[in-house]
Amino acid sequence: MPRRPQQLRILHVDEQRTWRGGEQQMLYLATGLQERSVPSAAVLQPGAPAVARFRAAGVAVHEVPMRGEVDLTAAWRIGRTAQRGRFNVLHAHTAHAQSLVQIAARLCGAAVVAHRRIEYPVGRGLFGLGRLKYRYGVDAYVAISNRVKETLLEAGIPEWRIFVVRSVTDPERFRDVPPSPTLRKELGLPLDAFVVGNIGALVGHKDHRTLLEACRVVRDEIHNTWLVIVGAGPLEHFIREKARSMHMDDRLVMTGFRSDVPELIRLFDIFALSSSEEGLCSTLLEVAASGCPIVATDAGGVREAVLPDRTGLVVPTGSPHALARGILELAADPEKARRLARRGLERARRHFTPAALTQETLAVYRRVQAGRVGPACPVGFAPEKDAP
Repeated sequence: MPRRPQQLRILHVDEQRTWRGGEQQMLYLATGLQERSVPSAAVLQPGAPAVARFRAAGVAVHEVPMRGEVDLTAAWRIGRTAQRGRFNVLHAHTAHAQSLVQIAARLCGAAVVAHRRIEYPVGRGLFGLGRLKYRYGVDAYVAISNRVKETLLEAGIPEWRIFVVRSVTDPERFRDVPPSPTLRKELGLPLDAFVVGNIGALVGHKDHRTLLEACRVVRDEIHNTWLVIVGAGPLEHFIREKARSMHMDDRLVMTGFRSDVPELIRLFDIFALSSSEEGLCSTLLEVAASGCPIVATDAGGVREAVLPDRTGLVVPTGSPHALARGILELAADPEKARRLARRGLERARRHFTPAALTQETLAVYRRVQAGRVGPACPVGFAPEKDAP
Protein backbone atom coordinates (compact mmCIF):
# COMPACT_ATOMS: atom_id res chain seq x y z
CA MET A 1 0.00 0.00 0.00
CA PRO A 2 1.44 3.43 -0.94
CA ARG A 3 2.69 5.44 2.00
CA ARG A 4 1.75 8.99 2.78
CA PRO A 5 4.44 11.28 1.31
CA GLN A 6 6.68 13.07 3.79
CA GLN A 7 9.55 15.44 3.29
CA LEU A 8 12.62 13.33 2.65
CA ARG A 9 15.38 13.73 5.23
CA ILE A 10 18.50 11.68 4.46
CA LEU A 11 21.18 10.59 6.92
CA HIS A 12 24.28 9.18 5.19
CA VAL A 13 26.52 6.77 7.12
CA ASP A 14 30.12 5.85 6.27
CA GLU A 15 32.55 4.28 8.75
CA GLN A 16 35.70 4.60 6.63
CA ARG A 17 38.77 6.39 7.99
CA THR A 18 40.18 7.19 4.55
CA TRP A 19 39.12 9.27 1.56
CA ARG A 20 38.45 7.19 -1.53
CA GLY A 21 35.99 7.08 -4.39
CA GLY A 22 33.00 6.05 -2.29
CA GLU A 23 33.37 9.02 0.03
CA GLN A 24 33.63 11.37 -2.95
CA GLN A 25 30.43 9.93 -4.42
CA MET A 26 28.67 10.37 -1.06
CA LEU A 27 29.74 14.02 -0.96
CA TYR A 28 28.49 14.61 -4.51
CA LEU A 29 25.14 13.15 -3.46
CA ALA A 30 24.82 14.97 -0.14
CA THR A 31 25.56 18.37 -1.67
CA GLY A 32 23.29 17.64 -4.64
CA LEU A 33 20.42 16.82 -2.29
CA GLN A 34 20.88 20.04 -0.35
CA GLU A 35 20.88 22.03 -3.58
CA ARG A 36 17.43 20.50 -4.19
CA SER A 37 16.27 21.46 -0.67
CA VAL A 38 16.37 17.87 0.58
CA PRO A 39 17.86 17.97 4.11
CA SER A 40 20.93 15.77 4.31
CA ALA A 41 23.57 15.04 6.96
CA ALA A 42 26.34 12.51 7.46
CA VAL A 43 27.54 10.22 10.24
CA LEU A 44 31.31 9.84 9.93
CA GLN A 45 34.29 8.58 11.90
CA PRO A 46 35.76 11.29 14.16
CA GLY A 47 38.68 12.99 12.44
CA ALA A 48 38.22 11.14 9.13
CA PRO A 49 39.22 13.16 6.03
CA ALA A 50 35.56 13.24 5.01
CA VAL A 51 34.61 15.31 8.07
CA ALA A 52 36.38 18.49 6.96
CA ARG A 53 35.32 18.07 3.33
CA PHE A 54 31.64 17.64 4.20
CA ARG A 55 31.64 20.59 6.55
CA ALA A 56 33.40 22.75 3.97
CA ALA A 57 30.59 21.86 1.55
CA GLY A 58 27.98 22.92 4.10
CA VAL A 59 26.79 19.40 4.98
CA ALA A 60 26.09 18.76 8.67
CA VAL A 61 28.34 16.10 10.19
CA HIS A 62 27.82 13.92 13.26
CA GLU A 63 31.06 12.31 14.40
CA VAL A 64 30.41 8.86 15.83
CA PRO A 65 33.15 6.31 16.61
CA MET A 66 32.31 3.13 14.68
CA ARG A 67 34.35 0.09 15.70
CA GLY A 68 33.20 -2.57 13.29
CA GLU A 69 29.83 -3.61 11.95
CA VAL A 70 28.44 -4.97 15.23
CA ASP A 71 29.22 -1.92 17.34
CA LEU A 72 25.91 -1.64 19.20
CA THR A 73 26.87 1.65 20.83
CA ALA A 74 27.54 3.20 17.42
CA ALA A 75 24.27 1.82 16.06
CA TRP A 76 22.37 3.28 19.02
CA ARG A 77 24.01 6.68 18.49
CA ILE A 78 23.13 6.60 14.78
CA GLY A 79 19.53 5.78 15.67
CA ARG A 80 19.39 8.62 18.20
CA THR A 81 20.89 11.03 15.67
CA ALA A 82 18.21 10.01 13.18
CA GLN A 83 15.45 10.50 15.75
CA ARG A 84 16.65 13.94 16.80
CA GLY A 85 17.06 15.10 13.21
CA ARG A 86 13.81 13.45 12.06
CA PHE A 87 15.69 11.63 9.32
CA ASN A 88 13.41 9.13 7.60
CA VAL A 89 15.96 7.46 5.30
CA LEU A 90 19.24 6.01 6.53
CA HIS A 91 21.64 5.57 3.61
CA ALA A 92 24.58 3.22 4.25
CA HIS A 93 27.50 3.79 1.91
CA THR A 94 29.62 0.74 2.86
CA ALA A 95 28.98 -2.86 3.86
CA HIS A 96 29.96 -2.28 7.50
CA ALA A 97 27.85 0.88 7.64
CA GLN A 98 24.95 -1.19 6.32
CA SER A 99 25.06 -3.46 9.39
CA LEU A 100 25.08 -0.47 11.73
CA VAL A 101 22.23 1.20 9.86
CA GLN A 102 20.11 -1.94 9.89
CA ILE A 103 20.33 -2.00 13.69
CA ALA A 104 19.80 1.77 14.00
CA ALA A 105 16.70 1.65 11.80
CA ARG A 106 15.01 -0.67 14.27
CA LEU A 107 15.46 2.02 16.91
CA CYS A 108 14.21 4.99 14.88
CA GLY A 109 11.83 3.47 12.32
CA ALA A 110 13.60 4.94 9.28
CA ALA A 111 13.81 3.27 5.89
CA VAL A 112 17.17 1.75 4.87
CA VAL A 113 18.97 2.26 1.57
CA ALA A 114 22.33 0.52 1.11
CA HIS A 115 24.97 1.35 -1.48
CA ARG A 116 27.02 -1.44 -3.04
CA ARG A 117 30.16 -0.24 -4.81
CA ILE A 118 32.29 -3.38 -5.11
CA GLU A 119 32.25 -6.39 -7.39
CA TYR A 120 33.25 -8.86 -4.68
CA PRO A 121 30.70 -11.67 -4.17
CA VAL A 122 28.34 -10.87 -1.34
CA GLY A 123 29.02 -12.64 1.96
CA ARG A 124 32.03 -14.63 0.80
CA GLY A 125 33.17 -15.06 4.40
CA LEU A 126 32.79 -18.14 6.60
CA PHE A 127 29.97 -20.37 5.28
CA GLY A 128 28.47 -17.39 3.50
CA LEU A 129 26.93 -16.14 6.76
CA GLY A 130 27.56 -12.57 5.64
CA ARG A 131 24.78 -13.00 3.09
CA LEU A 132 22.13 -13.02 5.78
CA LYS A 133 22.28 -9.27 6.37
CA TYR A 134 21.62 -8.70 2.66
CA ARG A 135 18.37 -10.65 2.74
CA TYR A 136 16.61 -8.69 5.49
CA GLY A 137 16.28 -5.15 6.79
CA VAL A 138 17.14 -3.21 3.62
CA ASP A 139 14.39 -1.46 1.67
CA ALA A 140 16.48 -0.83 -1.45
CA TYR A 141 20.00 -1.37 -2.73
CA VAL A 142 21.85 1.07 -4.95
CA ALA A 143 24.39 -0.73 -7.16
CA ILE A 144 26.96 1.39 -8.98
CA SER A 145 26.89 -0.76 -12.12
CA ASN A 146 24.96 -3.55 -13.77
CA ARG A 147 27.79 -5.92 -12.85
CA VAL A 148 27.44 -5.05 -9.17
CA LYS A 149 23.71 -5.66 -9.45
CA GLU A 150 24.50 -9.12 -10.82
CA THR A 151 26.57 -9.94 -7.72
CA LEU A 152 23.63 -8.98 -5.51
CA LEU A 153 21.28 -11.13 -7.59
CA GLU A 154 23.71 -14.03 -7.23
CA ALA A 155 23.36 -13.64 -3.45
CA GLY A 156 19.60 -14.16 -3.71
CA ILE A 157 18.45 -10.55 -3.34
CA PRO A 158 15.26 -9.91 -5.35
CA GLU A 159 15.76 -8.02 -8.60
CA TRP A 160 13.12 -5.45 -7.72
CA ARG A 161 15.08 -4.34 -4.66
CA ILE A 162 18.27 -3.44 -6.59
CA PHE A 163 18.52 -0.11 -8.42
CA VAL A 164 21.49 0.75 -10.64
CA VAL A 165 22.79 4.30 -10.20
CA ARG A 166 26.21 4.62 -11.74
CA SER A 167 29.00 6.55 -10.07
CA VAL A 168 29.86 9.93 -11.55
CA THR A 169 32.50 12.61 -11.59
CA ASP A 170 32.50 16.40 -11.62
CA PRO A 171 33.42 17.22 -15.22
CA GLU A 172 33.84 20.90 -14.41
CA ARG A 173 36.74 20.09 -12.10
CA PHE A 174 38.63 18.67 -15.07
CA ARG A 175 37.57 21.14 -17.76
CA ASP A 176 40.36 23.11 -19.44
CA VAL A 177 42.92 22.47 -16.70
CA PRO A 178 46.14 24.28 -17.70
CA PRO A 179 49.38 22.30 -17.58
CA SER A 180 51.41 22.90 -14.44
CA PRO A 181 54.71 24.66 -15.20
CA THR A 182 56.49 22.90 -12.32
CA LEU A 183 54.83 19.50 -11.86
CA ARG A 184 56.90 17.59 -14.40
CA LYS A 185 60.11 18.81 -12.81
CA GLU A 186 58.79 18.10 -9.31
CA LEU A 187 58.16 14.47 -10.26
CA GLY A 188 61.49 14.13 -12.04
CA LEU A 189 59.96 13.43 -15.46
CA PRO A 190 62.08 14.32 -18.52
CA LEU A 191 60.49 16.70 -21.01
CA ASP A 192 60.38 13.95 -23.66
CA ALA A 193 59.01 11.23 -21.35
CA PHE A 194 56.17 9.03 -22.60
CA VAL A 195 54.06 8.91 -19.44
CA VAL A 196 51.74 6.04 -18.55
CA GLY A 197 49.58 7.04 -15.59
CA ASN A 198 47.62 5.12 -13.00
CA ILE A 199 45.51 6.42 -10.10
CA GLY A 200 44.09 4.35 -7.27
CA ALA A 201 44.62 2.79 -3.88
CA LEU A 202 47.65 0.52 -3.61
CA VAL A 203 45.65 -2.62 -2.87
CA GLY A 204 45.55 -6.13 -4.29
CA HIS A 205 42.63 -5.92 -6.71
CA LYS A 206 44.28 -3.00 -8.54
CA ASP A 207 46.87 -5.59 -9.75
CA HIS A 208 49.90 -3.32 -9.98
CA ARG A 209 52.03 -6.34 -10.83
CA THR A 210 50.30 -6.59 -14.22
CA LEU A 211 50.73 -2.83 -14.70
CA LEU A 212 54.47 -2.96 -13.99
CA GLU A 213 55.03 -5.94 -16.27
CA ALA A 214 53.04 -4.26 -19.06
CA CYS A 215 55.07 -1.07 -18.79
CA ARG A 216 58.27 -3.11 -18.88
CA VAL A 217 57.12 -4.48 -22.26
CA VAL A 218 56.16 -0.99 -23.45
CA ARG A 219 59.59 0.36 -22.45
CA ASP A 220 61.24 -2.17 -24.76
CA GLU A 221 59.39 -0.47 -27.65
CA ILE A 222 59.27 3.12 -26.40
CA HIS A 223 62.53 3.65 -24.56
CA ASN A 224 61.55 6.88 -22.80
CA THR A 225 58.50 5.28 -21.09
CA TRP A 226 57.82 6.32 -17.49
CA LEU A 227 55.12 5.03 -15.14
CA VAL A 228 53.46 7.39 -12.65
CA ILE A 229 51.33 5.76 -9.95
CA VAL A 230 49.16 8.10 -7.88
CA GLY A 231 47.74 6.77 -4.63
CA ALA A 232 48.55 5.33 -1.24
CA GLY A 233 48.01 1.98 0.38
CA PRO A 234 49.48 -1.09 2.06
CA LEU A 235 51.18 -2.46 -1.07
CA GLU A 236 53.53 0.47 -1.68
CA HIS A 237 56.61 -1.47 -0.54
CA PHE A 238 55.64 -4.49 -2.67
CA ILE A 239 55.24 -2.32 -5.77
CA ARG A 240 58.60 -0.64 -5.24
CA GLU A 241 60.31 -4.00 -4.71
CA LYS A 242 58.64 -5.48 -7.79
CA ALA A 243 59.78 -2.50 -9.87
CA ARG A 244 63.32 -2.89 -8.54
CA SER A 245 63.42 -6.60 -9.43
CA MET A 246 62.29 -5.73 -12.97
CA HIS A 247 64.81 -2.90 -13.31
CA MET A 248 61.90 -0.48 -13.65
CA ASP A 249 62.54 1.49 -10.48
CA ASP A 250 64.42 4.19 -12.39
CA ARG A 251 61.30 4.79 -14.52
CA LEU A 252 58.71 4.64 -11.74
CA VAL A 253 57.27 7.62 -9.88
CA MET A 254 55.01 6.93 -6.91
CA THR A 255 53.40 10.14 -5.70
CA GLY A 256 51.36 8.92 -2.74
CA PHE A 257 47.96 10.51 -2.15
CA ARG A 258 47.55 13.78 -4.08
CA SER A 259 44.81 16.39 -4.23
CA ASP A 260 45.99 17.83 -7.58
CA VAL A 261 44.62 14.93 -9.66
CA PRO A 262 43.39 17.10 -12.58
CA GLU A 263 46.89 18.54 -13.04
CA LEU A 264 48.49 15.11 -12.77
CA ILE A 265 46.22 13.62 -15.44
CA ARG A 266 47.35 16.41 -17.77
CA LEU A 267 50.85 14.88 -17.60
CA PHE A 268 49.71 11.44 -18.77
CA ASP A 269 50.02 10.40 -22.40
CA ILE A 270 47.88 7.34 -21.64
CA PHE A 271 46.02 6.19 -18.54
CA ALA A 272 46.29 2.45 -17.84
CA LEU A 273 44.00 0.57 -15.46
CA SER A 274 45.17 -2.93 -14.53
CA SER A 275 42.50 -3.96 -12.00
CA SER A 276 41.27 -7.51 -11.60
CA GLU A 277 38.03 -6.37 -9.88
CA GLU A 278 36.10 -3.10 -10.14
CA GLY A 279 32.54 -2.11 -9.34
CA LEU A 280 32.75 0.65 -11.97
CA CYS A 281 35.91 2.71 -11.20
CA SER A 282 35.01 6.38 -10.92
CA THR A 283 38.66 7.23 -11.64
CA LEU A 284 38.03 6.20 -15.24
CA LEU A 285 35.30 8.85 -15.40
CA GLU A 286 37.71 11.49 -14.08
CA VAL A 287 40.30 10.53 -16.67
CA ALA A 288 37.67 10.57 -19.41
CA ALA A 289 36.50 14.02 -18.28
CA SER A 290 40.13 15.15 -18.64
CA GLY A 291 40.30 14.02 -22.26
CA CYS A 292 43.09 11.50 -21.63
CA PRO A 293 43.23 8.24 -23.67
CA ILE A 294 42.39 5.11 -21.66
CA VAL A 295 43.43 1.47 -21.78
CA ALA A 296 41.63 -0.55 -19.10
CA THR A 297 41.30 -4.17 -18.10
CA ASP A 298 37.92 -5.85 -18.48
CA ALA A 299 37.14 -6.00 -14.76
CA GLY A 300 33.63 -5.90 -13.33
CA GLY A 301 31.75 -2.79 -14.43
CA VAL A 302 34.65 -1.23 -16.37
CA ARG A 303 32.78 -1.63 -19.68
CA GLU A 304 30.11 0.70 -18.32
CA ALA A 305 32.71 3.40 -17.69
CA VAL A 306 34.75 2.78 -20.87
CA LEU A 307 32.90 1.68 -23.99
CA PRO A 308 35.27 -0.74 -25.78
CA ASP A 309 36.70 0.74 -28.99
CA ARG A 310 34.40 3.76 -28.67
CA THR A 311 35.75 5.70 -25.69
CA GLY A 312 38.84 3.62 -24.90
CA LEU A 313 40.46 0.22 -25.22
CA VAL A 314 39.40 -2.66 -22.97
CA VAL A 315 41.75 -5.64 -22.65
CA PRO A 316 41.67 -8.93 -20.70
CA THR A 317 42.48 -8.88 -16.99
CA GLY A 318 45.69 -10.39 -15.67
CA SER A 319 47.52 -10.14 -19.01
CA PRO A 320 50.53 -7.80 -19.04
CA HIS A 321 51.03 -8.38 -22.76
CA ALA A 322 47.41 -7.47 -23.58
CA LEU A 323 47.69 -4.29 -21.53
CA ALA A 324 51.01 -3.47 -23.18
CA ARG A 325 49.56 -4.04 -26.66
CA GLY A 326 46.74 -1.62 -25.88
CA ILE A 327 49.15 1.06 -24.70
CA LEU A 328 51.39 0.56 -27.73
CA GLU A 329 48.41 0.63 -30.09
CA LEU A 330 47.33 4.08 -28.92
CA ALA A 331 50.91 5.34 -28.80
CA ALA A 332 51.39 4.31 -32.45
CA ASP A 333 48.07 5.86 -33.57
CA PRO A 334 47.71 9.29 -31.93
CA GLU A 335 44.67 10.12 -34.04
CA LYS A 336 42.81 7.08 -32.75
CA ALA A 337 43.86 7.93 -29.21
CA ARG A 338 42.51 11.48 -29.61
CA ARG A 339 39.26 10.22 -31.17
CA LEU A 340 38.55 7.78 -28.34
CA ALA A 341 39.50 10.35 -25.71
CA ARG A 342 37.25 13.00 -27.26
CA ARG A 343 34.26 10.66 -27.22
CA GLY A 344 35.00 9.69 -23.64
CA LEU A 345 35.18 13.33 -22.59
CA GLU A 346 31.87 14.19 -24.25
CA ARG A 347 30.20 11.12 -22.70
CA ALA A 348 31.44 11.99 -19.21
CA ARG A 349 30.20 15.56 -19.51
CA ARG A 350 26.81 14.45 -20.79
CA HIS A 351 25.96 11.48 -18.58
CA PHE A 352 28.24 11.14 -15.54
CA THR A 353 27.56 14.26 -13.50
CA PRO A 354 26.64 14.92 -9.85
CA ALA A 355 23.24 16.14 -11.08
CA ALA A 356 22.57 12.74 -12.65
CA LEU A 357 23.66 10.93 -9.49
CA THR A 358 21.39 13.08 -7.34
CA GLN A 359 18.37 12.81 -9.62
CA GLU A 360 18.59 9.03 -9.97
CA THR A 361 19.18 8.43 -6.25
CA LEU A 362 16.30 10.73 -5.35
CA ALA A 363 14.08 8.56 -7.53
CA VAL A 364 15.10 5.55 -5.43
CA TYR A 365 14.35 7.37 -2.16
CA ARG A 366 10.94 8.43 -3.45
CA ARG A 367 10.03 4.91 -4.50
CA VAL A 368 11.00 3.62 -1.07
CA GLN A 369 9.04 6.39 0.60
CA ALA A 370 5.96 5.70 -1.54
CA GLY A 371 6.09 1.95 -0.95
CA ARG A 372 6.77 1.23 -4.61
CA VAL A 373 9.55 -1.30 -4.04
CA GLY A 374 8.27 -4.85 -4.42
CA PRO A 375 7.55 -7.75 -6.80
CA ALA A 376 4.93 -5.71 -8.63
CA CYS A 377 7.46 -2.95 -9.36
CA PRO A 378 10.34 -4.44 -11.40
CA VAL A 379 13.50 -2.40 -11.78
CA GLY A 380 15.74 -4.03 -14.40
CA PHE A 381 19.24 -3.02 -15.42
CA ALA A 382 20.52 0.43 -16.37
CA PRO A 383 20.72 1.11 -20.11
CA GLU A 384 24.08 1.83 -21.67
CA LYS A 385 24.92 5.50 -21.82
CA ASP A 386 26.07 5.93 -25.38
CA ALA A 387 29.03 7.91 -26.57
CA PRO A 388 28.13 10.90 -28.77
